[in-house]
Amino acid sequence: MSKRLRRLAACDRCSRQYDVSGHAVGELFHCLCGRRLAVPRSRPRDAAVVRCSACGGPRQGGARACGYCGADFTLHERDLHTLCPSCMTRISDRARYCHHCATLVAPQPLGEVTSRPCPACGDTAVLTSRRLDEAAVAVLECPRCAGLWLGRKVLGHLLAQARREAPPDGGLHRAPPNPGARQDPAYRPCPDCGQLMHRLNFGRRSGVIVDSCAAHGVWFDAEELARILAWVRAGGERETAERQREEHRLRRRLERLDGAPPEPLPAPARSPLVELLGELAASILG
Repeated sequence: MSKRLRRLAACDRCSRQYDVSGHAVGELFHCLCGRRLAVPRSRPRDAAVVRCSACGGPRQGGARACGYCGADFTLHERDLHTLCPSCMTRISDRARYCHHCATLVAPQPLGEVTSRPCPACGDTAVLTSRRLDEAAVAVLECPRCAGLWLGRKVLGHLLAQARREAPPDGGLHRAPPNPGARQDPAYRPCPDCGQLMHRLNFGRRSGVIVDSCAAHGVWFDAEELARILAWVRAGGERETAERQREEHRLRRRLERLDGAPPEPLPAPARSPLVELLGELAASILG
């Protein structure tokens, strides 16, 4: 029985690569850069060896070995079980570079399937555990709708990272728009405890409505986490905090004014004519 091909997919924004073997064509997942991707349909092809699979250097004529690193140009047919993510050429499982287009081959695992149902899709889809950023932060992702489930600590780590990237001043009133935002007002169950989650405007002013379980984590529909992190990086969270402090100061000032005793009214001013008439009356009577 022939060995199953290892299929790789590359992000068209940042060029990161993922091993999507065992995942169905069309399944959705997030790249580390935040872009939503789908498992592509692979059309493998064979190609002549024109570049070194060890260093990517071009082959000089009919040379048997690479003139740059000395690696053998000969490929064994039984070792061609990986598809290049750029040109879909069959390459060696051990190749660091595609021998046809010289693309660097450095895939990352996509994740492992769990038993937890997707809050948005229900029991028809289960979540996949995978790494989301360079710090090996683990999240759960739905391969059907590309939604993300983040625990409280994981979300805190990503927000802290975004805050460090925020400018010293300035900000956005709302997160970047999302034309495909969710319109369904129904409450969703927490993947951990099954209880219905609360719906709230993340950060009070971000404009992104998320599903939150106070005990376990937050569910983000596709693109929502990327929008929120972009809002935090732009300074929107800091601007919201400043507005809250200003609103608090205003409330305290109004409370002090409501509890203060009324100030006495000033005495009415007397006109010069009234004073003159008073002096005349006093001289006549005196």
